[in-house]
Amino acid sequence: MKEKQDFQIFIISRFLVSLIFVVLSEFLIWFATDWLKERFDGGVSLAVFVIGIVIMVIPIVIGSLMFSKALMDEVHRMEQQKEELQSVYEKKRNLMLSDIAHDLRTPITTIAGYSKALNDDMVISEEKKKEYLQAIENKSARMSDLINLLFDYVRLDSENYGLRKDEIDLPELLRTIAASLYSDVEEKGMEFQISIPEEVHIVSLDRVQFSRVIVNLINNAIKHNEAGTVIGLKMQAEKDRIKIEVSDNGDLIPTFLAEQIFEPFAMGDASRNAQCGSGLGLSIAKKIVEMHGWTLELKQYYEEYRKSFVIEIK
Repeated sequence: MKEKQDFQIFIISRFLVSLIFVVLSEFLIWFATDWLKERFDGGVSLAVFVIGIVIMVIPIVIGSLMFSKALMDEVHRMEQQKEELQSVYEKKRNLMLSDIAHDLRTPITTIAGYSKALNDDMVISEEKKKEYLQAIENKSARMSDLINLLFDYVRLDSENYGLRKDEIDLPELLRTIAASLYSDVEEKGMEFQISIPEEVHIVSLDRVQFSRVIVNLINNAIKHNEAGTVIGLKMQAEKDRIKIEVSDNGDLIPTFLAEQIFEPFAMGDASRNAQCGSGLGLSIAKKIVEMHGWTLELKQYYEEYRKSFVIEIK
């Protein structure tokens, strides 16, 4: 939509420039013609008249050529930009497919190895059999979660997908989400600080998808921090915008990772191998927020917390 608006603005501006050029040129020619008439006492030969007509047409032709060239240059620039964006998209997609294969390979190898060991009666101990079966179950669940996340990511990225928005009381929705996750925070030995206004603030949003965003951000804080961490959920309503902050006072995110935190599989191999997450959750969260027309940013050393994911609704 923005590219279309920019192109329309460009066309109008270049047309106006060309039109101004033609009008000024015609005015100068008219002035010169009027001067010639006075010089020759109103009598102008046919040749001079023809030359005058030709001269008057020239600015129109030049103006049209200027407009056409500017239009062709802009179309060429937009095509080049589109090709560059497509190239970047292809590289990211290939990298994502490589990371998916990497993340699936480990559990598949484990499941295959343990299944073969059990099938070949290589495991005698009942305790060891249970351990192998539990590992198979865990790895299968890990694969299922990853495939579901990947499906969600692709579905959100498709052109046919659209949000189902309703008029929702945002503070009430946030309180409901916080209540559902309160026990998870306590079980991890963390403190949950909630600051949500009592006033009603109606916002048009997709309840299911936006709830996923908040749940994902809070779950990330639970998974990636130690016991004793303070997690904050805060909503601030101002005149022309609303800010939702999911914060914690845990470890900072390294700069190199913070810069690409919302890219698919940005967590890095070490984090994924440790089963801390797939790296797709934050990418999905950002996509959902942007589909609503809002922004999601990571801010470190934010207010009284060390890091915060901030959603800004305008």
